[in-house]
Amino acid sequence: MMKLIQLTFGLSLAILITLVAAKPADQDPYLSKTFTVDGRGDLMVRTSGGSIEVTGQSGNQVEVDMYVRKNGSWGGWFSSDDDNEELAEYLDDYDIDISQSGNEIIASAKRKGSGWGNNKLSISFKVRVPKDMTTDLSTSGGSIALANVSGSHDVSTSGGSLSFEDVTGTTEARTSGGSINVEDYSGTLDAKTSGGSIRVRDSEGQIAVNTSGGGITIDDVRGSVEAYTSGGSIKADIRSLEDELTLKTSGGSINATIPAGLGLDLDLAGNRVNTELQNFSGKSEKNSIQGSMNGGGINVTMRTSGGSVNLDYHSGS
Repeated sequence: MMKLIQLTFGLSLAILITLVAAKPADQDPYLSKTFTVDGRGDLMVRTSGGSIEVTGQSGNQVEVDMYVRKNGSWGGWFSSDDDNEELAEYLDDYDIDISQSGNEIIASAKRKGSGWGNNKLSISFKVRVPKDMTTDLSTSGGSIALANVSGSHDVSTSGGSLSFEDVTGTTEARTSGGSINVEDYSGTLDAKTSGGSIRVRDSEGQIAVNTSGGGITIDDVRGSVEAYTSGGSIKADIRSLEDELTLKTSGGSINATIPAGLGLDLDLAGNRVNTELQNFSGKSEKNSIQGSMNGGGINVTMRTSGGSVNLDYHSGS
């Protein structure tokens, strides 16, 4: 009975620790600073072992909150009210820079000497910025979320997911260990992950996504789309198609629905290819279709070596 009680207590404690360490959403920041920019500003955030969250707001102020958590099974978040000698000693191993130079805002927490690894602390940043803001965000150990901003964005992480919501502009995004979720995006997007799925929803522009370890879902997208995966299926719902649609996978099926009546140049290949051909000229076989519909025009390439290819059309389009 005693062992059962100890086990239950241990599991409860582990769950509590996990919840506490999960994210700084309900925690008080360890450090906060506010800056004012004149016109379009530039934000650079660098950290290891922590997450980055950037959200656009009205006005011309940049508000930076830094959150500090001790790693390990007995970790926990620290606030500005904590007087902790051990924490002060750990922070001594970091170069912390939260500053302004002209219209550039820097929020950086870099470990001294030994680079980005073996960190005893996780240092995360939550930043509220003017909506018209260029961002350069990088972490080697956490997720990155970007919302309600317009500009040029360079985003990278080695150990977490990427999330973009209500973002406009040009974005280059990279992660080696997480999923990518995009919603209400407008502009040019180049997003790649080596270890997760990708979902793009309610977006428009030039969309290019690539994953080595998951499926891809494209839902209610308008514009030009390129999607590649080595380890999953692809599902695409295209409401308005421009320039090209390229969907390729080595490990699953491809299902796409596009507007009807378009002039298309088709290159479809899989274990089996299913589509309705109208005003078609070219070569059609069970596992391959190459040719033009309605006089040709927009390139549609759908290729898989590990499943079927299914191309449908929106009725009434």
